Amino acid sequence: MKSLVIVCFFLCLSWVAHAVQTAKIVGDAVEIYEAADFDSEVVDEVYKGESYKISSKPYGPFYRIKLKSGKVGYIVDYELDIEGRGPLREKDLDEMELKEALAVKAPAELDAKTEAEEREVFGRSYQGPVLLMYNYHEDTMGGEQIDELLALGYRSIKTLSWSIAGTTQVPKYYTKAAGNSATGFQLWADVGFSNEVAQFQRSALRFAGNVFGHLSLIELKTPVDTYNMQDVTAGVNLEVGYLQHFGNFSLDISAKYYFDKSNYAALGLAFLF
Repeated sequence: MKSLVIVCFFLCLSWVAHAVQTAKIVGDAVEIYEAADFDSEVVDEVYKGESYKISSKPYGPFYRIKLKSGKVGYIVDYELDIEGRGPLREKDLDEMELKEALAVKAPAELDAKTEAEEREVFGRSYQGPVLLMYNYHEDTMGGEQIDELLALGYRSIKTLSWSIAGTTQVPKYYTKAAGNSATGFQLWADVGFSNEVAQFQRSALRFAGNVFGHLSLIELKTPVDTYNMQDVTAGVNLEVGYLQHFGNFSLDISAKYYFDKSNYAALGLAFLF
């Protein structure tokens, strides 16, 4: 199973879609408008040579742009070099033609395809089920024991992210010690801050720092007695992830490192909406 997750990771890395555009600023100091209208408020400025993600569809003479601060605005089309195709020719419009162009505003209600695209380019909230493979380390039975555990859970990725995952798998070192008469449950829950540190056309690299809690309940039955072992720990984990967008859903491939009594790692694959 661990090999399958790793294969999925590299397949997703190699699958790059092209619906979202990247544009480079060609003007020295270009104004960003609050709406697709020259009469709207100027909310920011961008500068020559900087690159940004923009909507694939124009709004009249404007494109929607996401700034590095996370703010969203509108930029006039002839100030952009879209994906290396060169800057658009500034339109020679007389007063009437300019008014007609400005009359083409962003629709009040976007169609489903455009709405999905806007979420892909500018949205930062994802949630859905996750499959986790833990390379679990535990200090017990006279030393550090290691086993791989498969867990299922649910996660939400946004500025303040959280996840929860659980498994009924019992580490093999317990079943071996008890003669295969071992049952149990383990639960992980974490919450923290996530940030997209690099954004591409339809993908992003992210980093997160979380605090987590871990609950372990193990019951061992031997010919002599029954042993109930309970353990609750807390710590922090660091996470890196790769988000790949496919229309209305996304895949997130992640790696977490847990700082617990014994440190360990987990590889995750999430199907997000």
